[in-house]
Amino acid sequence: MSQLPKEQKLQLIRIDRGISQFNHDYYAALGLPIVTSPVYIRHVYLSIARILHPDVFGFSNEEKQIATHYLAKLVNPAYNVLMKEQERQAYQGIFKLLAKRLMQKSRNLPIHSATACELMFAPSDGLYERSVSSIAKKQYQSLKNILEYTAEISELNLVYILYKEGYQYGADNVPPVLMPMVQSKNAYSPYSNSYASSSSQYYSPPKDRHDDDTIIQTSIGTNDIKAISDRLRICEIYLSKSDWKTALKELREILVLDKNNSKCLAMLGVVYKNINQLKMAKISLHQALQINPREPLALKHIKDLDNPNPTQTSANTKQNSQSNSTSKTNSAKTTQKTQLPPPQKRGWLSNLLGWASSDDQK
Repeated sequence: MSQLPKEQKLQLIRIDRGISQFNHDYYAALGLPIVTSPVYIRHVYLSIARILHPDVFGFSNEEKQIATHYLAKLVNPAYNVLMKEQERQAYQGIFKLLAKRLMQKSRNLPIHSATACELMFAPSDGLYERSVSSIAKKQYQSLKNILEYTAEISELNLVYILYKEGYQYGADNVPPVLMPMVQSKNAYSPYSNSYASSSSQYYSPPKDRHDDDTIIQTSIGTNDIKAISDRLRICEIYLSKSDWKTALKELREILVLDKNNSKCLAMLGVVYKNINQLKMAKISLHQALQINPREPLALKHIKDLDNPNPTQTSANTKQNSQSNSTSKTNSAKTTQKTQLPPPQKRGWLSNLLGWASSDDQK
């Protein structure tokens, strides 16, 4: 496979961690906590610009090109946004919107940095600012490590904005949003109900999962009843929010660990019932009652399936017929609409607002 020309390589600045995976993290680009004052932003920018200046002693010709590229494509855009009062305030507002959307979507985002995992387990303003400052000191010392350290800071920023909006990792009353890929020393694990050993523990996502849907990664074994109970409580939240798709995937994963869990089977039956897979719903609910004849959720829903109300069934059939007719009419009207003009190029603010609004429509 032929390598890209140097000119094309220089265009590829991409960070898929932390806030940066959604849009530019300008604070991470400058190695700054998101609470930094404008005066200090300018001071930090000037120090980075001096390091990356092409005339700095010790740079080879190739290093000068790379340094200039980082300055032009990573550092300067961040400075230009953060030093403008209105844009900086809008950017700060976007952080709150992003955090709320992530908490609503319950996406399990991997956190690779041990420092960010530590902040996730024990969040505080002081720890956050100290951690960012520590990484920032070495962020621009070596050209080859710039993106890695920027990604670590961006992960810290993501953990921090979620923490400020009330997210608490492992809490029973909130679905999971973040997934630690490394558990820091002596960090408390809400799933194992214990403290980690002195060495770091790594979590690996399932090999057969390639999408970005919610995945609850834990270090449980098949007999870890406490962990399964925690996951079922999270599934109850999904059911209360009518998030059938996420609940279905999670309940199926739990059954792999404990195929005789009557509560899990009953909840699965409820999901099938609500997505109109009535045959599968009956099977799951009857399986739950075979294991536990007193399973309350199964007893509550099996009556509706075994003895459907004829009047209600007729009404549902009529409603479905009307719905199909309306759908066909709307489809015909849609095809008559004129073709929309091609989308215009958008800036960082409209890009992120567009991402958030598109999530609302899903």
